[in-house]
Parts: sequence; C-alpha cells; structure tokens
Amino acid sequence: MKIDSPGYPDKLFIYPAMTFLVKRSMVMDNSSEPYLTVPKSIPPEEPLFMTGNEYIALPQIEKNGSIISANVLRLDCHGLFEFCGSADNPLLTPILQVEEEAIDPGNRAEWNYEMDWLPGFCLSGEEWTLKGEIVCPPGQKGFFYHLSLANQGNRSLRIKLGWKVCWTAFNYLVFSSRPVEGSRRLEYNNWTNSLVLEAAAGLPMAALALAVEPQVEWHQSEEKDCYQASCAAEVATGECFTATLYGAVNLEANGAGTTTVDLRRHGVENLKLYTLQWLESRCQSSENGELDSLLNKNLFFSYFYSTARSLDSEEVVFLTSRSPRYYVSAAFWSRDALLWSFPAVMMVDPGAARELLLTVFRRHLRNCGEHAHYLNGTLLYPGFELDQLCAYFLALRHYLTESGDYTLLENQKISEGLTLLAEKALDLFDPKVGLYSTFLDPSDDPVRYPYLTYDNAILQCSFRFLGHLQAGEHWEHKADFAILAAELQQAIYENCIVKGPLGVMFAWSVDGRGRFTLYDNPPGSLQLLAHYGFCSPDETVFKNTVRWIRSTNNKYFHSGAPFEEAGSRHAGNPWPLAACNDLLACNAGGLDFLKRSAMDNGFFCETVDPQTGKVSTGAAFASGAGFLAFALTGRKVREESPEEIETGEGTESPAD
Repeated sequence: MKIDSPGYPDKLFIYPAMTFLVKRSMVMDNSSEPYLTVPKSIPPEEPLFMTGNEYIALPQIEKNGSIISANVLRLDCHGLFEFCGSADNPLLTPILQVEEEAIDPGNRAEWNYEMDWLPGFCLSGEEWTLKGEIVCPPGQKGFFYHLSLANQGNRSLRIKLGWKVCWTAFNYLVFSSRPVEGSRRLEYNNWTNSLVLEAAAGLPMAALALAVEPQVEWHQSEEKDCYQASCAAEVATGECFTATLYGAVNLEANGAGTTTVDLRRHGVENLKLYTLQWLESRCQSSENGELDSLLNKNLFFSYFYSTARSLDSEEVVFLTSRSPRYYVSAAFWSRDALLWSFPAVMMVDPGAARELLLTVFRRHLRNCGEHAHYLNGTLLYPGFELDQLCAYFLALRHYLTESGDYTLLENQKISEGLTLLAEKALDLFDPKVGLYSTFLDPSDDPVRYPYLTYDNAILQCSFRFLGHLQAGEHWEHKADFAILAAELQQAIYENCIVKGPLGVMFAWSVDGRGRFTLYDNPPGSLQLLAHYGFCSPDETVFKNTVRWIRSTNNKYFHSGAPFEEAGSRHAGNPWPLAACNDLLACNAGGLDFLKRSAMDNGFFCETVDPQTGKVSTGAAFASGAGFLAFALTGRKVREESPEEIETGEGTESPAD
C-alpha cells in the first residue's frame, strides 16, 4: 500500500448516487482545491452565562446581570427568532440603587450556577448584600429574574430594584442572525399588567411579555425603544426587599401576557422549588466523582440547547445549538443529534428521547445522511456522509438497550425508516472492494479516498444490529444483515489494516487499490471503534491506532502543549471531543484535559487554545456537550443478542 498524508487525490473518484435520486454518478472535481467551510477563530471575550428551558433560551447573560438576547424556535419558519437589545443597551438590564447611588455589579459580583444550571450572582456593600438569580422553569414558556437586597447595616436604606428593557432588533437565526423586516410593537397591556414586545411581518411572529412584582408601572426611557420599571422601598435593619421580573413568550401579545399571569399565580417560590426538584432528580455522577459539576452543567446545557419545543406547534425539535454564538446554530445534523445529544437526552428523560427518536424518523429520513437539514427536514447543506446515515441505527440501538422499550419497533415510522436507511446504505456498496463509500467525512469535509474505516466500522455495527432485529423477528428485509455484517468486518480487516510507525493499525481511509491515509478526526474518531462494538479494546491493531493518534506521528496532536489533545484539518486546535473519545477508549489523558480546560465558560466548545484551554472555535456547542456528559459517566455502549432483544434483557457488548 502507498501511504498518503491527509489531503486530496490527484484523480477523480466516483460517488454512488443515493437511492432517492435517479441512478447516476456524482463526481467530485479535484482539479482545484476542494471547498472547506471551516470555523473562524473566536477572539478573547468577557465571561458569559446562560440558561433556558424547552421554550426560551437566554444564551448571553453578562457579568453585570444584563441579558443580551432571548430566543424562541418556530418550526414553521425553520429557525430561531431573537429578541435583542444593542451593544450599549442590552435587552434586559437590572436597575440596582442604594441611597440614590447606582450599583453596577460589573466585576464585583460573584457568579455561580445553582444545580449547575441556574445562574445567579451575589454582591455585597458595607451595609447590604444583593442577590440575583435567573430561572427558566422546565415546561414553562417563560422565566423569572429575582432580585433581593438584605440590609445588614445599622440604619434603614432607601433602595430601588427594577429592570430596563431595550428592544432594538428582532432577528432570524439559522447559522447567522439577520434582521426580520416588519414591525416591532412595544406597549403596556393593562389587562395582564405586562409590557409586551410583539414582532410581526403581517401576522405576529412572536411576542415577549414582561411583568414586575410588586406591580409597578413601566415608563418610557429617553432612549428609543427602551422602557423601565423599578420598585422603590425603605428597608429597615435586618430586613430584605425583593423584586421579580416575570418573562413569557408566545405566538402573539395576548398569549405572552396571559402566560406572565400564570407564572405570577405560581409564584417564585413554587417555580423555583419545582425547578430545583426537576434538576436534582436528573443529575448524574461522573465515573470518579471529580467532574460531577462539569458533567451536569453540560448535561442540562445539551438538553435545553440541542433540543427545544417549537413555539408554533409545541413539537419537539433537535438542533445543533440555540446559541447565536455557535457558528452553525439552529440546524439539524444527524450525527450531532443522534450520536452526541441523544445519549444525554436518554439520561435526562427517556420519554423525551423516545419522542425525539420518533420525530427524527418522521421528519428527517427524506434527506438522511445528508450534511445538514433545516429543522423541518428539508435540505440545508447538501453532501452525503455515511456516518450520519449510521447515526439513525446507532441511536435506535442505544434506545432499545438502555430503555428496554421494544414496543418502539412496532411503530410504522421506525420499521419503514429502517428499510429506507438500509437500502440507502446498500446502494453505497462497492463489490470490488467490499466497502461502502462516502462523499464527506465526519467533520463535513471532502474525503481523499471514499472508503473511511470509521464509517465502515460503525456501519458494520449497524448491520449487526439489523441482523439481531431480523433474528428476533422485529424487522424484515430480503437481505441477511448478519451475513452482511460479517462480510463487512472481514473487508475492513483486509483493506483497512496497515503497517504504521507504531505497528499494525487502522488506516483512516483507503482507495481499495492499495493507497491509504493515516489520520484521525475527533468528530468520528478511530478511537471510538471499540466503544461502538466493532472491535475489542484489547486488540493490538486498535491499541496501536490509539497510540498513533496520541503521538507526535499525528501532526494534528498537540503533544507537549499545556492542553494536549488532538485537532484536525477542519479545525487545528485541540478538540474537547477528542478528550471524550479518550475517555471512551479508556485513556487517562482526556480526563486531565477536561479537568483543567475552561472551554467556553465551562460549557462545551469545538476547539480550545492549546496554551490557555479557552474556546477558540465553536462556542456554545450544545450537541457536543451531550457527548461530554455521556463520556464522563463512564457508560459504555451495550449491544443485545437476538434472544435478549426478545426478552428485553440487556448485556454488555464484547467491547465492554
């Protein structure tokens, strides 16, 4: 075989057409450099905080307590809508005043996350202590922002607590934000005692209502599109004064306003108690207990930012991220949703995982395997990726083995979907090589050679799963997938094992004619072959492959850097995903990396600076955060035999 470094071929290769297309060949033109859509580096920025629930996301909360934006999802519009302020005037800013002196928390406030998801701050003066917390109760179309000031001095204090609202933009977000042409109506509603922000483009698009307790009037500020409301009080020694802003979203003004009424009827104490109980009942433990906070912070981040409920239909939606800081936000990748987010959703709420799986099989099969979809399943970014096709099989396998809910296989969408997926996979087969081809790799970039070892390995796991379903009489197909799985495994061992600098190892890709590349890609790493059950972690070829990935032989591994981890040609800096791969391949290096790396204010990101451990690309990477949470639990993929599928009894796979 001839070894090639990662790059692109000098000749063309043929890519088989998908089954839903007219039978023809797709040819990738390599006469010039291929097009790569890679992330831009993120400059250093001030710390930001975030929270949210199924209906509303607050992705940018500043150290002074200001909320830059809030967003909601509309499935009928295929994206997110943002209520935004300006650089000088955020959407919501707390008004804090003691003895007529304005207080700016700025760098003085100490922030923390209660239950790893509820951001709050504390600020102390000589005579007082001010606390603020922002809570988005699960299942509610809203949030509350609670302020309390305790007088710890020897005299009464005149104080003022409230909020300033500045609504300067209403944006549509898919990948990037852009203004929506239409009207923005901001007015006080006497019936619900709330200030309502309603955006319309002919018909209303979305509305955000705000109400303050104790009830006070909203006054228009000197700045355009700005209002404020504040509660003035004299607080005696030893006493505490509180004020609460309730915010609610809905399709139009009246729905948003009445939802604030409902929130006020429940009250801060009940909403907070419910939220704490909800979070506490879903907290997980890391394998060694040291990283529980990191695990749960990213678990809830992934759950609430890579899934959402649509404002227009209340249907559940999978998406990359609800944060505008993520460079491909508000879109669907089956890899991200089903391999990274889905295991986290299973940990938080198996019922929601079942609903999401059914939704994906109903909404996203038409373009299954394609690079990126709009949220309704239509094609956003073309380009076939074999690992994204396999993601459907592996997510279903994960659900069955973790939940024991085999009734899902009786659903027509699932059974018909499996057949469609299987037919698409079979159409990619090259009988001369015995392998299956792809057009793009797991970081969505053009491949040098069409047969990727990782892709074929997880397809072999998928075929073996289908063979088990056939043996258990849960699914029918004319092909025998147990035989196909065995044949594919043999083809991988015949074509994809090569002699590397550290011994025999898996190649990254092969051309079927003796040429191959040595490379690894964190979004679809060879380190995961044992995790998914393709091989044993004790096999020499697998161990040598892992050693090569984490060595100086891999030019994308940052050996000796303060934050030592693997990068890729898509994004060269260290990937936290690579650290997750380490954990699932039983490497200690990943744990040390995650213990020390700040990433994106403690939240998952695509890559970090190798010197500082802070985010360098892909901030607010919500789907990846789910994979981090799963990896930190120390869980392994389990695979069931036909008998266990029949009885509903689980077992460990040979990889465990």
